Amino acid sequence: MLTEFNPFQLSGYHGPDLFCNRKQETRKLISNIKNGVNTTLLSIRRMGKTGLIYHTFNSLNKMSGVHCVYIDIYATQNLKEFTNQIGTAVLKAFPEKHSIGKKFLQLLKNFRPVISFDPLTNLPEVSFDFVQTKQYENSLTGIFAFLENQGITIALAIDEFQQIADYPERNTEALLRGIIQPLKNVRFIFSGSSKHMLNDIFSNSKRPFFASTHTLTLGTIKKEDYVLFIERIFSERKRKIRTDALEFITDWSRLHTYYTQVVCNRIFATGLRDITLHQVQMECNDLLKEQEGVFFQYRNLLTSGQWELLKAIAKEDKVHHPSSKEFIGKHNIGTPANIQRGLEALLNKELVYREHDQNGRYYSVYDCFLARWLERK
Repeated sequence: MLTEFNPFQLSGYHGPDLFCNRKQETRKLISNIKNGVNTTLLSIRRMGKTGLIYHTFNSLNKMSGVHCVYIDIYATQNLKEFTNQIGTAVLKAFPEKHSIGKKFLQLLKNFRPVISFDPLTNLPEVSFDFVQTKQYENSLTGIFAFLENQGITIALAIDEFQQIADYPERNTEALLRGIIQPLKNVRFIFSGSSKHMLNDIFSNSKRPFFASTHTLTLGTIKKEDYVLFIERIFSERKRKIRTDALEFITDWSRLHTYYTQVVCNRIFATGLRDITLHQVQMECNDLLKEQEGVFFQYRNLLTSGQWELLKAIAKEDKVHHPSSKEFIGKHNIGTPANIQRGLEALLNKELVYREHDQNGRYYSVYDCFLARWLERK
């Protein structure tokens, strides 16, 4: 017997009904695409960037003359793999039965790629195998020129765009900027979770992409909006969740999209029809217990000083002045110099992230569940 579909999904986009808010951000992305403005979409990891892109594409697909292409380049390590991803993404967006797809396949044949099919999804994959880097540059130029000349508006999202900064081909940024700059019919969304790297790519006057996009930063969803969303989803499925339970979920998960979804997913999976605060707290407690093995592994990756600093940041939630006497004295964690070295190590290991609010720059633990677990220590 099939169990009831869990509406609090943890990956992928499942339609507008299961997508919470982001109305303002969606409108801005659509406006930028319609008006020829390229966008840099920034947020920390698991805040919902990819879901927002697909939600925007869902709206754009209803408009005549706009076609959407999505590419995730997180796993790419060089220009060759980037080119393969671009070719594959365009072929998926315009399959062979589509008139544009037929023309694109003809173009690809000129580059002599290997076209295979994923055994699980049966979707095409493109692989170029050139000897010289210049050949990949020519292929990219040809692909983007092809898209530009189709007489339609194409919204092309490149996720985890900061990866290009690590390619061994040091001219990648200049190459892409040179290809992209003349395009009028292809509108770009450059998104990523390494905010400092993306900011440097687009805000550093010495780099090719300087001042070439509008920046959109994705923060948390407003608490009142998320509470109403969660309540609606439960109510539509004949579930009741108490007000204090809703308050606890949104506070405990810090309104961080992924972690809020995880908690709601677990609660829905219990099958309970009348959900109380105590039941939610028990589920959150069980969740942390299940993750303890992973959390202890983090301990083995850090020095004792880094571990104590991580705990101190978790207990404070946000730390605006990590080198202050007050913070150091309260947690007995060494000297300002040690704190700075420890912060850099935690940032590099992506256990801590750096963000800004109305009070200035602050540091916080990346994994919300790890932070809640550390609070108890």
